[in-house]
Amino acid sequence: MAQFSVDALEQAPTSTSLFTASAHTTHNNGIIPLGIDNHDYVNKQHDVISMSSQNGGVLRKEGAATPSSVPPVESKDAPCDGETEDDENKEPLALCEFFVQRYKLAFGVTLGLHVFLLLLTGVLIAAGIDVIVLKFDGVPLQLLDHTTYLRALAWQYKDEDSLAMGKDTDVQTIGERSNVADNLLLYYQYQGNVFTKERLKEMQKVEEKLLAVPEYQKFCQLPPKSSGGRSNCVKPLSILRFFDGSYNSLLNDSSFSDVAGTLYSASQNPLLNQALQFHLGKDAVVSQGEVRSSVTRTLFYLGYPLVGYDLRSENKNTQLKKIRTFEEDHFLPILKDAMDDGAGDMAFLFTSVQLMTAALLKQVIFDMLLAAGSLCFIFLFMLLMTRSLFITGFGIFSILSSFFIANLIYRFVCQYRYFGIFHVLSIFIILGIGADNVFVFIDTWRATEHSNFPTLEHRLTACYRRAASATLYTSLTTMAAFLSNALSPLIAIQSFGLFSGILVFVNYMSVVIFFPTVMVMNHHHVEHWTWPCFRSRDKNSQEIPAKMENEHPIVRFFRGPFYKLLTHRIIRFALLAVCAALVVMFSVFAARIEPDEQSIQYYQDNHHYSKASGLQKYGFKPSAQDDVIEVYIVYGLKNQDLQECSKTDFACTGRTVWDEGFELNHKRAQSALVDFCARLQNLSDADVERLKIRRNAVTSRLETQCFVERINEYMETESKNTTKYPMNPDLTLPTTEVKVNALVHGNIDTYNLTAVSPLFYRYFETVMGYWLHDGYKKETGYNDFRVYSDLLGEGTDKFDTRPVASRPDILWGTKLLYAAIVVKTTLKFGTFSFDDGLPIVKAWDDFIQEESTLMPSTLSGMSQCTPTGGNPWHFLNVQKELVDTATQGISVGIVLAFVVITLATKNVITGLLATLNIGVVTLSVVGLIPMAGRKLGVLESLNLSLVVGLAVDYVVHLAEGYHASAAQDRLTRTHDMLEHVGISVLSGALTTLGASVFMCAAVILFFLQFGIFIFATIGFSLFYSLFGFSVLMGLLGPQGQTGSLVPVVRWLQFRLRGMQSHHEHCEKCEGRGFHDAESLPQDVGKS
Repeated sequence: MAQFSVDALEQAPTSTSLFTASAHTTHNNGIIPLGIDNHDYVNKQHDVISMSSQNGGVLRKEGAATPSSVPPVESKDAPCDGETEDDENKEPLALCEFFVQRYKLAFGVTLGLHVFLLLLTGVLIAAGIDVIVLKFDGVPLQLLDHTTYLRALAWQYKDEDSLAMGKDTDVQTIGERSNVADNLLLYYQYQGNVFTKERLKEMQKVEEKLLAVPEYQKFCQLPPKSSGGRSNCVKPLSILRFFDGSYNSLLNDSSFSDVAGTLYSASQNPLLNQALQFHLGKDAVVSQGEVRSSVTRTLFYLGYPLVGYDLRSENKNTQLKKIRTFEEDHFLPILKDAMDDGAGDMAFLFTSVQLMTAALLKQVIFDMLLAAGSLCFIFLFMLLMTRSLFITGFGIFSILSSFFIANLIYRFVCQYRYFGIFHVLSIFIILGIGADNVFVFIDTWRATEHSNFPTLEHRLTACYRRAASATLYTSLTTMAAFLSNALSPLIAIQSFGLFSGILVFVNYMSVVIFFPTVMVMNHHHVEHWTWPCFRSRDKNSQEIPAKMENEHPIVRFFRGPFYKLLTHRIIRFALLAVCAALVVMFSVFAARIEPDEQSIQYYQDNHHYSKASGLQKYGFKPSAQDDVIEVYIVYGLKNQDLQECSKTDFACTGRTVWDEGFELNHKRAQSALVDFCARLQNLSDADVERLKIRRNAVTSRLETQCFVERINEYMETESKNTTKYPMNPDLTLPTTEVKVNALVHGNIDTYNLTAVSPLFYRYFETVMGYWLHDGYKKETGYNDFRVYSDLLGEGTDKFDTRPVASRPDILWGTKLLYAAIVVKTTLKFGTFSFDDGLPIVKAWDDFIQEESTLMPSTLSGMSQCTPTGGNPWHFLNVQKELVDTATQGISVGIVLAFVVITLATKNVITGLLATLNIGVVTLSVVGLIPMAGRKLGVLESLNLSLVVGLAVDYVVHLAEGYHASAAQDRLTRTHDMLEHVGISVLSGALTTLGASVFMCAAVILFFLQFGIFIFATIGFSLFYSLFGFSVLMGLLGPQGQTGSLVPVVRWLQFRLRGMQSHHEHCEKCEGRGFHDAESLPQDVGKS
C-alpha cells in the first residue's frame, strides 16, 4: 500500500456537472485531442442540440444515447474545484420542496412579508416616527473627534447653554436691517477694457433697473448708525460710486467724460484706493493716462433684521426665505435678461447665496426625477430579457422593497439617524445589483431546461443551488467592499457604506427566498400566457425547438464567436496588449492626481454660477472686502462635549463645556491680554507670513479685532469728559475699584447704586458693558456692539448682576463667560488644498500653544478655531480624511474581495486574477479623474469610496462560472464560463449602464459626477472582465486542482484527525478517512 500524500487525496472519481455533462464530455482525461483545433473541438461538442418534451427537457448530441443510457465516466485524474455530484440525482432541498409543493402558500407568505414590511414603514411614518431622517441640504462631513470641529462647535452653540444670557438681537439694539443678510454680486466682462464711457453707462442701466425695484427699499441694508440718512439704503459697492460724488465731492463725473483721470485720482488717495481695489481684475492697470481692466464687479447689500423680527436663530431662516423670495421675484428676471442679452457688449454674470439656494432646491427635484427614467429603463430592459411581465414586475418589486426593508434595519437596528443624497442614490446601485441577481436566477432556471429531472422539485433545487451560490459570492464581495467604508470617521461615508451593505444583503435574501416562488408561480400559471410582443409560449404547442426557446442568441454569441475571439492565437494577445496599454495610460494619469483646493462645487464649470464663483476667487486683485478666513482666538470655552450624542445623530450639538478658570477681573489677566494684542500687532514679517495674517492696505496694521484695545480707546475718550468726571480719572484697563467707582458715580442715572453689594467685584464686566452699549444711550445700531457683541458672552452673577437704571432691559455687573479675538488672514476659503492648508493650521496651533505659556492661569486655556465661513480649518482635515478614506476603502475592499473570491472559488489563482481585474478597474477610474481635468475633491473622494463595491460583480460571476465548470482544462472551462455566465454579466452591466446614463443628464454636479462615475466603473468592469480576465483565464486559468485550496484543506483535516506518514487513505475507516496498514483486514475498501 502506498503512503498517504496530497496526491493521494486527489485520486477521486470525476463526476459531471449539470451544465457540462450533457453538453460535452472530457476526452483523454480532460485534454483536447491532438490535431483538433480547440475552437472546433469545443464547438463540435455543442453543435447539434435537441430537446425532449419531458419534464424540464434534456440536451443531447444528435444521434447520441440519452443520458440515462450513458454509463458514468470514471477518470483517474483529479476533479476540478467546482465538480459536484450530478444535480439530477441529488435529493431536493426541503425549502425547494416547500416552494414547489405549496407554491401558492410560499408565494403568498414571502410576498406578504415584503408587503407587511412596506406597510410597517408607512404606518411608522404616518405615526410621526422618523423612519427616514432626510437631509438633502448638505453632506455631514464632520470629524466628530477632531479638535477643529469640537472647538468650532463649542463656539457656534455657546449661547444656547443655560448659563449664557443670550444676545440682545432685537431691532432696537442692533438697528433695522443693519446686518448683511445676503450679497448680490454682479460681474461685467470684456476682452478689452470695461472702464470706458460706453460700458460704464451700460453698467449704470443694469444697476438702475435693480435700484428702481420698489420692493428693494424693504430689503436693502440700512446704515448701522441711527441718523438722518438712516432711511436710505446702503449704496451698492460699484465702480460707479467713483463718478457720482459718493466717496468724494471732487470725484463727480456723472457723464464719465474722464474715466481714466477720475479713477487715477482715486488711486492716489489711500482710503479710496482701498475701495478701488475691489473693482479691479487681476490684469488691471491704473496709471496716469491709462486705466484698464477686463472685468469688474458690483456688490448689492440686503439686510436684516426685518421689521417685526429679531436675529434669533429661529427667525433668521424665516427672514432669509423672505429675502430669497424677493430676489427670485424681482431681481432674477432683470439679471437673467442682462445675462442672456449682455450688458451692452459685455458678458454679464451674477450670483448670490439666496438665488443659488433657490436654484439648487428646484434643480434637485428635477435631477432626482431622473431616477424615474432609470427605473423605466431597467423595467423595459428586464422585460426584454425575461419576456415576462410577471417576472419583471416582481423582480422590480423585490429590488425596490429591499430599499425600504434595508432602511428599517439601518434606522432601528443600527440606530442611524442620517439619510442623505448618497443614500437615495444607492437606489441606482441596488437596481443594477438586484437586476443582476434576478438575471442569474432566470438564466440558471432556463439552463435547467436542458436536463431531465425526475420532478420539478429536483429542477428547482438544481437551479437554486447554482444561482444562490453565484449570487452569494457576488453579494458577499460587494457587501465586504461597501462595509469597509463603515470604518470611516465621516458619517456620510460611514453610514452610506453600512446602508449599502445592508441593502445588498436584504436584496440577496429577497432574491433567494422570494424570487424562487415567483418562478414556480410563473411556471404553473403564467408561463403559457401570451400577449403582444412578449410571447412566452404558445398555448397549443407541446414541444418547442431548442434553438428557438432554449438557446438565447447572446448565449450562442458568447459560446461561439466571442469565445473564438478571446482564444484566437493572435487576437487574445492583442486584447491583453490593449488592456495593458490602458492600464499604463491610466497609471500615468493617476500619478498626476492632485487634491482639489475648492470646497464642494454644485454646478459644472460652464454653469454661470460656477463661472461667477471662479471669478470671485481668482479674477480680482486682493481687497478689504474679500471674504477671507478669520481665526478666532477663544477664551472661556473648552471642546464641545459630544459624549451624550449618538455617533449617528448628525443633528446633535452636544454640551457646552466652560473653562471655569477663565477670569478677566484680575489686573494681571487684563494686562496680559493687552500685551498679547500688542504682540499680535508687532509680529515679525516671518510670523506674519507663516500665519498668513492680512495687513490693512491703508494703515499697514494687521487686521485684528481685539476687544481690550477697543475698550482702552473708548475709555480713554470717556475719561476726557470733564462734565462727568471732573477729577479726570484714568478709566482704561486694567480696571480697579477706584476706576469703576469713578465711572459709576459719573453716571448716576445709569447705575442704581443702592442695589450694589459692598462686595461687588465685577469691575471688568462693568467697564466692558459700558463700552459695548455706548454708555447705555437710547439710540440704536452702535457699531462696536455690532462688531464685538458676538465675541463676548455674559452670564448672570446672583450677587452682582443688576438692571441698568436707564435701560432696564439690559443688565450690568454680569459675569464674562467667554471672549474671542478675531484675526483676518489673507486666505480665501476654497483656493488652496489641504496639502498647503494644514501646515498653516499647525502654525496657528503652535503659535497659540507658545502664547498660552506667557499667560496667567486664568487665560492659559486659550485656543484657536475658524467657526465661520464653513469652518475651513476643519474642512482641510476633512479633505485629507476623504482621500485617506478613499485609499483605505479601496485597499480594504480589494483585500476583502480577494479573500471572498478565493474562498468562493476555492482557488488562489482564480482569486488573484479576479482581484487583479478589480485593481485594474479601480486604477482606471482613479486615472480618469485627472484625465477629465478634475482634481481629487470631496465628490471625487466620496465616489472613489464606492469603486471596489461596484467593480467586483462581473469578475466574480465569471470566476464563479469558471470554478463551477466540470472540465479539467482551462480552455473548456473558459468556454463554459462564457456560455453560462456571459449573458448574466452582460445583462447586469447593461442594466446599470443604462440607469446611470440618465444621471449624466443632471445639472447639479453631484448627480452628474455620480452618473459618470457609475457608468465609468461599470464600463471598465465589464470591459476588463470580458476582454482581460476571460483571456487570462484562457491562458493562465487553473487546470484540475492547480491552485486549489481543496487538497490543502483535506490535508489539514487529516492532520488534525491524527494521520501520520505510515497511514493510508481509505473510504471505510471508522469515518476518519485513513487507517494503519497493519491494523485492518485486507478486504477494507481503499481509494
